[in-house]
Amino acid sequence: MAAEASNARPGQKPLPRGSFSSSEHTQYDTHILRMRQDCDVPVILGDRIPRSDRGDEEKEAWARMMLILFVPWRRPSDLRAMDESWVEAMASRRHQISPAHEKIIQNMNVLSECRDVRDGLREMRR
Repeated sequence: MAAEASNARPGQKPLPRGSFSSSEHTQYDTHILRMRQDCDVPVILGDRIPRSDRGDEEKEAWARMMLILFVPWRRPSDLRAMDESWVEAMASRRHQISPAHEKIIQNMNVLSECRDVRDGLREMRR
């Protein structure tokens, strides 16, 4: 306990710690887990975030991205079965997404729509 207290900033409680849930994890014996104090925002690389209200191919890409970002997983098979599409996997695992994360997904969709409108207006002005 004293080691945990020495890692805390003065006047702050130490953050909860734990170990990996599986002894098969490569860092199980050498690392510990600690709850982060600061939030990080993942940056998605690529052209743009796919939209869920477009064609089938883009819906698949959107469902894949949302599952990767918001559903806990260790292996790709945790996200979907081999005979399942990404859209079907999203529908069957949607209950694993918290209401706070659902709000983030909605905001991401609105942001994508706004960017698409902005880009369309830029094209019209040329």
